[in-house]
Amino acid sequence: MSAIPENANVTVLNKNEKKARELIGKLGLKQIPGIIRVTFRKKDNQIYAIEKPEVFRSAGGNYVVFGEAKVDNFTQKLAAAQQQAQASGIMPSNEDVATKSPEDIQADMQAAAEGSVNAAAEEDDEEGEVDAGDLNKDDIELVVQQTNVSKNQAIKALKAHNGDLVNAIMSLSK
Repeated sequence: MSAIPENANVTVLNKNEKKARELIGKLGLKQIPGIIRVTFRKKDNQIYAIEKPEVFRSAGGNYVVFGEAKVDNFTQKLAAAQQQAQASGIMPSNEDVATKSPEDIQADMQAAAEGSVNAAAEEDDEEGEVDAGDLNKDDIELVVQQTNVSKNQAIKALKAHNGDLVNAIMSLSK
C-alpha cells in the first residue's frame, strides 16, 4: 500500500459516512460548493456554527448540512475585535473618551459640523453660477429638493445625464 503525501487533501470516511453519502446521491441532493460557514440561531439566542460544512440542496429547496456544530460565542469575538481595533489605533480607547467632558464633546461635534458646512459653501462659491442652458427650471428644483444639493450641483448633474431626472438624482444620492 502506498503512503499518502503530507500535503495531500484527503478525507478518510468511515463506513456510516460512506452509506450516508450513497443515500444522499440516491435522493438526488446536489452539493453546493463554496460555503465556508453555516450558523443556526435558536429561540434563546444561542448560536451554533458549523465551519467548513458540506451543504446539499434538494429539488424542493431544503438543505442538508454536514459538519461539526459548535456553540458560537459572538460576544467573545466582538470583544476580541474591539481590543484589536484599539491596539491598532482605529478605535479610541475608553480612557480617551472618559477624560472629555460632555461640553468638550459637544464643542468637537459642532466644530466638525461647521467645518463640513463651510467646506460645502466654499465649493459652491468657487464654482460660481452655472449656466442652466436649455434645462427646465422645474427639473432643476426637483433635483435640488430630492437630493438636498445646491442648484449648481443639480444643474451639473442634469447636464451630465442629458436632462435625465432619474439618473441625475441617483448620481447625487450616492
